[in-house]
Amino acid sequence: MDVDRKLIDLRIGGLISPEDAAWIGEELRAAIRTLGPHVGQHVTLYDGSGVHVVPQETVELIKHTLDNPEVRKLWARKIAFVVSTALARLQAQRLREVRPDLGIFDDRESAIAWLMEV
Repeated sequence: MDVDRKLIDLRIGGLISPEDAAWIGEELRAAIRTLGPHVGQHVTLYDGSGVHVVPQETVELIKHTLDNPEVRKLWARKIAFVVSTALARLQAQRLREVRPDLGIFDDRESAIAWLMEV
């Protein structure tokens, strides 16, 4: 976490099961809560460049989580995903059903530059 920039930087690799995604989500929300009054002013980077594909159940769990009203209270001002494969890009695009403004990028630098824009 980069407190000065209010950037939550989550790097994900390997095969992410629904159980892994649930655990990661809990850790992420705990980190967000430490921002105190800056919750909602922060940005989140999901660097999934080490993930080629995730199980369909994991995508559905993430969509459901993003759509949860309690989770929405902790929403970042902006969310970016870094993906490395066409299939991972398609899966990230499915998340736009509940968070249409999320950005999808091929590299960290582009994603961070977009996140830092006002």
